[in-house]
Amino acid sequence: MLDANLSRLRVFTLLFVLGGLMTLTAGSVLAEKKYDVLIQSGRVVDGTGAPWYIADVAIRDGKIVAIGRLDAADAEKTIDATGSIVAPGFIDMMGQTATPMLEDRRTAENLLQQGITTINAGEGSSEAPLSDDRAAQVGWQNMSEYFQLLDLGGLPVNVVQTVGHTQVRRLVVGEVDRRPTEDELEEMKQHVREAMEAGAIGVSTALIYPPAVYAKTDEIAALCSVAGEYGGRYYTHMRNEGDQLLEAIDEALEIGEKAGTPVHIYHLKAAGKQNWGKMQLALAKIKEARAEGRQVAADIYPYEFNGLGLEALIHPRHFSQGSGKLFRRLDDESLRAEIREEMEETDGWENWYRHAGSDWNRVMIGNSNSKRYAKWHGQSIAEIAEAAGEDPWDTFFNLVPESAFAMPITMSQANIIRAMQEPFVSFCTDVGPASQSRSVSHPRSHGAFPRLLSHFVRDLGAISVERAVAQASAVATNEVLLHDRGRIAVGLAADVIVFDLDEVEETATPADPRSMPNGMQHVLVNGKLVLENGKMTRRRPGYVLRGPGYDREKAPYNVMTGERDDNYAALDEVMQKFLAEHRAPGATLAITENGQLVYARGFGYADIGEKEQAVPTNLYRIASVSKPITGVATLQLVDEGKLDLDTPVFSILTEYEPHLEQGAELDARQQDITIRQLLQHRGGWDRDESFDGMFQSVRFARALGTPSPAGHDEIIRSMLGLPLDFAPGERYAYSNYGYCLLGRVIEKLTGMPYEEYVREHVLAPIGVNDMVIGATHLDGRKQGEVRYYSPTVTRSVYAENLFQRVPAPYGAWYLESMDSHGAWIASAIDLVRFADALNDPKHCPLLKPESVTEILARPDGRAGYDKQGNPLDSYYGLGWQIICDEEGKPLYQQHGGALAGTNTKLVRRADGRNFAVLFNSRKTATSSNLVNDATGLLNAAIDKVPVATDTDLYENYE
Repeated sequence: MLDANLSRLRVFTLLFVLGGLMTLTAGSVLAEKKYDVLIQSGRVVDGTGAPWYIADVAIRDGKIVAIGRLDAADAEKTIDATGSIVAPGFIDMMGQTATPMLEDRRTAENLLQQGITTINAGEGSSEAPLSDDRAAQVGWQNMSEYFQLLDLGGLPVNVVQTVGHTQVRRLVVGEVDRRPTEDELEEMKQHVREAMEAGAIGVSTALIYPPAVYAKTDEIAALCSVAGEYGGRYYTHMRNEGDQLLEAIDEALEIGEKAGTPVHIYHLKAAGKQNWGKMQLALAKIKEARAEGRQVAADIYPYEFNGLGLEALIHPRHFSQGSGKLFRRLDDESLRAEIREEMEETDGWENWYRHAGSDWNRVMIGNSNSKRYAKWHGQSIAEIAEAAGEDPWDTFFNLVPESAFAMPITMSQANIIRAMQEPFVSFCTDVGPASQSRSVSHPRSHGAFPRLLSHFVRDLGAISVERAVAQASAVATNEVLLHDRGRIAVGLAADVIVFDLDEVEETATPADPRSMPNGMQHVLVNGKLVLENGKMTRRRPGYVLRGPGYDREKAPYNVMTGERDDNYAALDEVMQKFLAEHRAPGATLAITENGQLVYARGFGYADIGEKEQAVPTNLYRIASVSKPITGVATLQLVDEGKLDLDTPVFSILTEYEPHLEQGAELDARQQDITIRQLLQHRGGWDRDESFDGMFQSVRFARALGTPSPAGHDEIIRSMLGLPLDFAPGERYAYSNYGYCLLGRVIEKLTGMPYEEYVREHVLAPIGVNDMVIGATHLDGRKQGEVRYYSPTVTRSVYAENLFQRVPAPYGAWYLESMDSHGAWIASAIDLVRFADALNDPKHCPLLKPESVTEILARPDGRAGYDKQGNPLDSYYGLGWQIICDEEGKPLYQQHGGALAGTNTKLVRRADGRNFAVLFNSRKTATSSNLVNDATGLLNAAIDKVPVATDTDLYENYE
């Protein structure tokens, strides 16, 4: 027995020593990699409610990695937080929407200046699902697509999202006052299911507003039960916050009970002096439910006046046929009298006029669309009426159709304090990012959290700073299902703020609601500084923090199709890591080796919304990778003796009459531009000095009096009437327009449409049958073509919806007119087939050997040499960019392509390995050009792959 114990002791000792050595080794490795940021000597309020302590906090790769006394020499950047508080970032429990930040990151400054690092978006309304018409304007329809675009654009703060009951009901049932049918309810549930699987954290309601006010308890519970299946929650702006406050809490609890979900109550309040005594009873109800083991919590904003659309003061029954119909009737004196009587005399509904003491002095107007009343924004209706010389009731009715935002004074400070002293209460702005939304006219948009810290913590001492931070961070993160952040602790996400409690101050007022607060010094989101020394940076490290229904095994970076080959496992890993790092939706990669297809795989999704996985045969807009194809078609005409490279292009294209603006003169140098110069981008147009003629569709159409967008004829006539930027042949300047002209040359000399000629004479001979010219609009999407993702919304160039907002990939330009320079759609396999055709000049199926060689010819002058006459490291040949070795000899050929929503590259390597990589997004928050960032990684990985001799996947894709 003793021997056995000794043996076990020896084994334990050996393991202990080995473990110690491993720990030391790991520690040494970690020590070699510096911290990204080290926050030194701050008073750490860690979010647990524990007393503050002084320590350093180290951050690396988006995580908190060390807390204690740490060496500044081990950090890339240090922040001196002496005398300041270091805390976890705050959660805005009702941040409405993240969309303004997608369009303009600066709309997040009001959040960052308050220390907010995550918003909870959605309050009955949500940004998805959308109708077909609305989706066509913004570029997404369901929650999966919306989240993808948020991730691509990147955000200054993180976002969690609920799916709105109002959104779903309005989409399926409409604005009417009736129950949904069984089929309609099932459709509503499917919308919730899609959102939960996309990563929403639950269902939200706003039950005082039409059409949600018409919903019965069972309808809401049915939708919430779907959220509950995925571990989601029910978040509610309750049906009543005044006379029937307690009954509204009972309904919220009932919904949670029926649905099997926790319940969170948005901006808890007891509105109306007659109801102030109910706050204690409301809190007691919540505490009783919690004592029974039910998860119930609430948030508040620290103001005595709330904010809502002025129309909410009218009884909901008047909105049963939609707000528009009501607003059109508001000039009717009898209707005005009826509404006034209801507001003055009746209860049993959320009567905000009575909650404000039936006193127009206690209802302030933040903003409206009314030019007449604009100068009085920030004043009460009574004050506005006096200034306008009219009855306050007339002012009220006049402002309702003008999207007026009202701030009725309905609450008491005592109740605010009573609520914030409960440990289950967190905080909100009820506004979110400071867009042009009317709700931003409430000072809470810029002042909610600073007011909490300055007025209630520092000045009144209502709660301690430790409790305020805990409830604004750790308590709130629990409520939005984020368990990887919300505290200052090793291993958690580095959403960290640094502020001076003595300097924190709310400065926003009803008259100046956008005034930024004071006191916030630094804000880090996922380890990146987004507010530094009180100034907003340009970083966008925030993203969608997905809820429990999201299956990460189905995330784009975990989805692969196509045949796996262990020899190329490194390529799989490169692509997976790349998609994860840059949050790209999908990609395809194909590689050939000496004419054999050795690798073809799809990654992520061809269509996020439809959960359609990317496959090797998916078609992508290849954008400027179209140019090598046009180059080969042009050289075929040279081989056939129909064309000479030094022929002036306008000696062939003689049918175009220049359009000269008044007083303009024809630039005679255009007659000297040759075919060779067009192929080498030496024609004389420099888009950096003037513009890219292929993206002037509206301008040129208007100048010629034709419907927009301009086609080839209008573009060429317009460009002929404009001066060149430099003499033809003088230097290189990339020109899409030059390749547009080449397309017209092909048509003129062959008598065939450009697309038809290329398909028959360039693509068919090499076995490529699916490549075609793409279509601008989504309804023109071809079989097997991917969906394109871009967070950019721009203006349409099409006459039928000219200048209306459209997603950039679908209407911002006229793709069909870009045929010969950027409109082909192709698969990665198609492109490497094309590249393979040029491998052996002597046996090229498309060109004579001398033409294949001519592709690589270095242009003369500044296009091929520097000012000292030395060969450039890279130059543009006949349709390809040529990369040279140290001796100036061609090493490999490549061409990239980029349009909103697509990014592509085709590479011909000197070792006989060619590859094509295609993405259905162009750029992300972390990459301005995906293929450029991927190319080096792919080349390095391919270099390490052993030469394969017996693999050829082409036969799988015949």
